[in-house]
Amino acid sequence: MELNNVFIEDTYAESWQLEVVRLVITAISLDVALGAAYQFTGAAGSSELGSRINGGIERNALPQETPDGKPGVIISMTMPPNKREEFIEELALRYHLATLIPTVSIYDFMIPHLENAEKIILDDYLEQNWQDFHSIANENGRELCVVPTTTGFFNYERKITLSTTGVDGHIVCYAQDQASAVAAVKAAKYSLEGIDGASPMGYGLEQIYKLHQYCPGLKTSVEYSKVPPGAKSILNLLYFGVSEQIVAAAMKTCIEAAVKVPGVIQIGAMNFGGEFGPYKFYLRDLFK
Repeated sequence: MELNNVFIEDTYAESWQLEVVRLVITAISLDVALGAAYQFTGAAGSSELGSRINGGIERNALPQETPDGKPGVIISMTMPPNKREEFIEELALRYHLATLIPTVSIYDFMIPHLENAEKIILDDYLEQNWQDFHSIANENGRELCVVPTTTGFFNYERKITLSTTGVDGHIVCYAQDQASAVAAVKAAKYSLEGIDGASPMGYGLEQIYKLHQYCPGLKTSVEYSKVPPGAKSILNLLYFGVSEQIVAAAMKTCIEAAVKVPGVIQIGAMNFGGEFGPYKFYLRDLFK
């Protein structure tokens, strides 16, 4: 199968189960909100390499989307179900760090009507930090914790929604050179902004040193190299979403964006015989 003269492998992306929270961080201006989002999601790209949490930035929020009408940035954070306690503790730490950024508020921003979702109360993990100077307020039906700061107040929604149906997704881009690979995967990453509930994992663009069969520089040095003819650079887009359906839609969109970039030879995915995760996204089936 080909799309735009780019070969689509007859394979599947293997995915693991995740729990996901989706938040919007607002502030007095978009640059402040974006700075807070970068700090909140910092070093959250790969728990496999030592990060305590996975997460990423989805997109800027429109003022009419945010609960307080301020500029905002939508982020998502995630971990596997067996890491829930560590997940919530790390979230609470990042909420605490968010108090350093002026004018910031943090609200729950989960996709509406999502099935299999739970409410998490953050106050049990955060109240001890406020030294009894915080108060509770109601803002358009949302219960907020209000913490006095040197520039005003830090506000956050006390309850957040945890999706228990999250999964991750990815594509592998094989290209003629580094520039083509990076441009294609960046295009795929930007296409995610049109899929609410799907977020890059960290920066999203992921090169791998551990999988030697995918390293073009080791093509003649390892057995069973997976580097196709003409490919000089191989790059992944790693992302996750609040449901299997959203991740499948995002994968299709990402492939459609990547194949439009000159120099792309092939689009594939990685799998490990079911050892990595229970979900399978067959690339060609996405286009039936």
